[in-house]
Order: sequence, then structure tokens, then C-alpha cells
Amino acid sequence: MDASIVTMSAYQFPELADISQTGAKLKGAPLPPRGTTGLFKVGNLEVLCRVVWTDGVQCGIRFDEAVSPGVLKQIQLEGGAALEALGQVDGKTA
Repeated sequence: MDASIVTMSAYQFPELADISQTGAKLKGAPLPPRGTTGLFKVGNLEVLCRVVWTDGVQCGIRFDEAVSPGVLKQIQLEGGAALEALGQVDGKTA
């Protein structure tokens, strides 16, 4: 699922690999360096965050405030619908 992270120096558009109430894993390049603060956006969620780790291809972010279970579920449902629209479910091509 497409996402974005806005920092003081850049707009970046990584792919959302995983999300929880307290943070997310993003994939793509370029990614912000460890310690960077920014505004993470995906679906209808906008939350301040900090990059806590990166390996060059992926990074982990921690949200400043926990995401409610309802918002998290909506994002997960939207992500599943996006995969179905591409003909991909559980890593398999339909």
C-alpha cells in the first residue's frame, strides 16, 4: 500500500510493508535516515513519527501517538483491497 513521509527536507513515497498501533515498516528508496522526524500518511491516517531504524531498503518508524484499533483495521482492509485489485493475495498472483 502506498504511503508518504514528509520531513523538513523531503517528500518520500515508500510502500507500507507492515503497520501496528505504535509504528510501521516501510520499503523503498530513498528512505529518511535514522532519527529523522516527519509526518507519516497512509489512507486517512496522518501521524507524527520518528525513524528508529533503517537498512537502506527498509525502515521502521515509531508513531508519536498510538493509532486507534479502528483506524488500524481500516488501513489493513484498504491494503488488502489494493492487493486484490492488483490480482495478488498472500503473495500469489490470481
